[in-house]
Amino acid sequence: MRCCKNTPQRRGGNLDFATEPEPAKADIAYDAILRLLYSYGRVPEQHLREQDLAYKLDLGRTPVREALQRLAAEGKIQYIPQRGFFTRPMSEGTLLDFYVVGRETLISALKRMRPRVRESCAVTDKLSPDELALSAESIFTSIAEEASNCEACKIVHRFCFCTHPLRMEIITSELRPVFVESLARLDRVMSKVGAAVNQMESALMDHLDLEQGAVPRVVQEVNERGLTGFPRPA
Repeated sequence: MRCCKNTPQRRGGNLDFATEPEPAKADIAYDAILRLLYSYGRVPEQHLREQDLAYKLDLGRTPVREALQRLAAEGKIQYIPQRGFFTRPMSEGTLLDFYVVGRETLISALKRMRPRVRESCAVTDKLSPDELALSAESIFTSIAEEASNCEACKIVHRFCFCTHPLRMEIITSELRPVFVESLARLDRVMSKVGAAVNQMESALMDHLDLEQGAVPRVVQEVNERGLTGFPRPA
């Protein structure tokens, strides 16, 4: 995860900036598990077994356990004593809380952003559900990062991760055209040089309203069938 521009630079005697230190196995496991959770159709309250993940990722159980502990500490998964690690349940109240915090954080960060040329996500209806969801999350993340606020970065990264399944459900429903139109408008405004803050705020709020408004129906549908509706890799 790239944090904001307030992150202190690495210090030390090694002046070869072209050489990156080899990541620890726990960091490798963390990134790999995150990718799995993003790319697979996530079942609410699915058991994340250390042994299964270690085998799938060809890693030892210790780095996998450390990665799961870190994900639980960040609130991205949950730990149940004597039972293990699980994906978060699809809870209406929890999701609505995420949108309250996410909205406040993004608006505050938006007002601290420095004007710059931002590359467009090129949002069109031809994008896959995964690409559309990640495009929205890329915009949210860039707002936090450009505000140069590390705490905002952490909050927004968690918001994006924990609301990703909801976003995927919206995109694979009849709300897809509305989602695409709303996201395309937000992308255009955010990519416009010198766009007024009130224009960006309006587009951002409209899009978050769309996502938040779908929470009750999506939660009910997901919990009734027990799994998310977007495709799961074989």
